[in-house]
Amino acid sequence: MAGLFAMSVNPSYIDPNTFLHDLYWGTLYQQNLGEDHCGLGVCRGGELRHDTSEGWFEPNFKARMEDFAGTEGVGYCGACQEPFYVDSKLGEMVLCFTGNIINRGELVKLLKMSGHTFERGDDIEVIAKLIAQGESVAAGIRHMAKKIVGAYTLLALTKEGIYASCSPNCHWPLVMGVKNGAVVVASESGGFDNLEFKVFEQVKPGETLLLKNGNWRSQEIIKSDRIQVCSFLWVYSLFPTAQINGIPASWVRKRLGAVLARRDIAAGFMPDVVTYIPDSGRSHALGYHQEFCRQNNEGKISRVPILEEVLSKFYFVGRSFTPRKKEKRRERADKKQQKSAERFRGLKLVVCDDSIVRGTQTSENTVPKIRSLGFEEIHLRISNPELKSHCPWGKTTTAGDLFAVQHSSIQEKVRILKVESLAYNTIEDLVEAIGMQREDLCIDCSLSRG
Repeated sequence: MAGLFAMSVNPSYIDPNTFLHDLYWGTLYQQNLGEDHCGLGVCRGGELRHDTSEGWFEPNFKARMEDFAGTEGVGYCGACQEPFYVDSKLGEMVLCFTGNIINRGELVKLLKMSGHTFERGDDIEVIAKLIAQGESVAAGIRHMAKKIVGAYTLLALTKEGIYASCSPNCHWPLVMGVKNGAVVVASESGGFDNLEFKVFEQVKPGETLLLKNGNWRSQEIIKSDRIQVCSFLWVYSLFPTAQINGIPASWVRKRLGAVLARRDIAAGFMPDVVTYIPDSGRSHALGYHQEFCRQNNEGKISRVPILEEVLSKFYFVGRSFTPRKKEKRRERADKKQQKSAERFRGLKLVVCDDSIVRGTQTSENTVPKIRSLGFEEIHLRISNPELKSHCPWGKTTTAGDLFAVQHSSIQEKVRILKVESLAYNTIEDLVEAIGMQREDLCIDCSLSRG
């Protein structure tokens, strides 16, 4: 997926330097969701300016932020070359998108039959052409929403303001933040506090907002019979400080870890050491360890395991989950995790993580590194239920040889991973940890497809 950021300011309250500061940092905080490409678009004095670059946001834009002065701005960090510029009968637009258009191929064929030409043929170009068929931008977004099958969040910077839209199924939410003289909409809320924005509310499913002059108004809401927010956002994708619908990601992860700990305690299993895969498993391990501490404080168990950092992440390598190319994912996963220089002879270790996707990095890289430190036993505790399908709604989990599909029994998985035990949470555990109704959560990646 990608991280989107939009900001509108009232120049009577917000000076130009504050606009540049907040646009820069607000966009940078979205890089947690994608690192391959980045970009900015701004409106100043009725003129649109945009640029895109390959790679991380900071080295590409920090030294030239003064080129992006304005009163409305959008930022992008993700896998595609965006923001995307288009000039149509509706005027100029700069678009940012995250999600997945499942029927894109069909739509491209239909648009070509109507005389349209394509340079890229990707999701954002299809969206741009569909929006341009409306009588207004808001009407064009409504037309686009009716034509596509899939999920999206969308920003459209125009001379009349920024349109921020969430698909009716709300798989990928947008959160709004406010402060005096400014309003922002973003995929991630984690950086709001550092920019003095207060989380205001989620953009409603199917809603399109218009941000202008530091304020906003709802244009319309497209109703849907099925609203399902991606559950994997809480488990992994969001930065731990982010929240959706007022539910913090870190809180959900700790609750998931605690469930796994309660099962181990009930079974009489007591590890010597608890650790995590950085950074994806950190909050899960905290919850696992805190459950042992809680039960020890209540007198239910006599001791607690040590919480230890066995692997350290070298942050300058970048994320290993977001790249689309398999070779790049494998290289980053191998190089970013450095094992401790300490030794842990004869100890029983629990390793907490969010999920197992293909299992190759776990079996070929992570477990051998940890085993070489001298641990007598390695036990994996995975917070997300088994991943049994690719994600049809975005790029969060991709098609491929999913570990849970290739190896059916827990015993076989334990053998392949070369560990002493493996335990997952259930779908029911996940739903309870998030605290929303099951029908309002997307758990498609944990369901088998025929």
